[in-house]
Amino acid sequence: MSKCRSAVLASLGLVAGLNAANATGYAVREGSADQTANAYAGDAAKAYDASTAFANPAGMTLLDQSQIQGDITAILPSFSFQGADFVGAGQTISGSQGGNAVEPVAVPAFFGVYSYSHDLKFGIAVNSPFGQRVAYPGNFVGRYQSLVSSITDVEVTLSAAYRVTPWLSVGGGPVIDYFQARLTQAVNTGPTAALTGDPVVDVHGDPQINPGYNLGVLLTPTDTFRIGADYRSRIDRSINAEQTVSIPALISALSPATAYELSFLNSPVTTAITQPDDLTLGAYWQTTPRLALMATLQWTDWSLFNHLTVTPSNGLPPTITPENWHNTWFGSLGANYRILPALMLQTGLGFDQSPVDTANRTTRLPDYNRLFTGLGFTYTPYRNVDVTLGWNHLFSGSAEINNSATPTAGVIIGRYNNQADTVALGVDVKF
Repeated sequence: MSKCRSAVLASLGLVAGLNAANATGYAVREGSADQTANAYAGDAAKAYDASTAFANPAGMTLLDQSQIQGDITAILPSFSFQGADFVGAGQTISGSQGGNAVEPVAVPAFFGVYSYSHDLKFGIAVNSPFGQRVAYPGNFVGRYQSLVSSITDVEVTLSAAYRVTPWLSVGGGPVIDYFQARLTQAVNTGPTAALTGDPVVDVHGDPQINPGYNLGVLLTPTDTFRIGADYRSRIDRSINAEQTVSIPALISALSPATAYELSFLNSPVTTAITQPDDLTLGAYWQTTPRLALMATLQWTDWSLFNHLTVTPSNGLPPTITPENWHNTWFGSLGANYRILPALMLQTGLGFDQSPVDTANRTTRLPDYNRLFTGLGFTYTPYRNVDVTLGWNHLFSGSAEINNSATPTAGVIIGRYNNQADTVALGVDVKF
């Protein structure tokens, strides 16, 4: 089999990024401004605004009125790589370090709760719990590993909650998940690429709509203390994608045989992936009329992403990519202090464990452990209106990468330095 045909087969592994970009430490925690300000502490137990329709539907029973809430979150990342891609006996791929490859993004969210009665509530949440865009320039030194990884995920959660006893509430309902991805990478055709340019493989996944569910419980042993638990189910997907290759005109003119072998990349491909389930525990303690303390502990089943099998429809054999992700924990602590009747200050600190390490860190997912700090405030200009502004800083530090995707893609060795600021604005209206 020729080197070019090997590149063709190797490039089929590009679709592996489809799942990697979806079920990763790049899950988008940002939902409401209140959550941002507290570094996501106590989300499953707060139950004092409409965002509980997503965080823990059982908490809706603590809302005395119907509510609607809209939030917009700006994620402003700083993302840089330093290193090289080695091919063959110490040879390196020429190119740039990639610059700031993660683009800023605005994430909207909507939450609503209808108070049917004192004990029965209905809710809806529309937000994006997963999603990211990593885009390197065409001359990135790791372009044979990846160029663009773009993921869109939107969930609609419909729920109902019922107060079973004065101290026990339950809630839950179906989740409708929309998912789509686009991924690209260059194909290494050898030294002549400096003259002809690189072919680029582009994978467009068909939009997927898949069901899941959300279940929650809230215990309120006293008027000032409550504990909540929320389970969001895994979501199974069968992905259909169209893989195409852009072949530079000079390759077609100078080497028709190479262009012919590259044409094997033009094929529909399929794979099956599972979005992981998670279990969240939260506590909320109103220690004084002014001060509230809260905590969160969350487990996520990332180990479901053990390997990925991609099957082309043009007769080429399937590719099996090992991933070996591990389950993770997230924990955070937060506090609210009502400095004035209409003004509440908020803060929080959290730690998020990454499902990947140096052995399986890739240019599509250069993820690692992060530390969150949060600050913000909620202002009540009218009795039925709350306005929240939250800021959150994510410290990721520096992490090594030493990844060999395929022989033709090379071994990329270096370090990533990531951090991000998040600013969120939310308005909650009671009626």
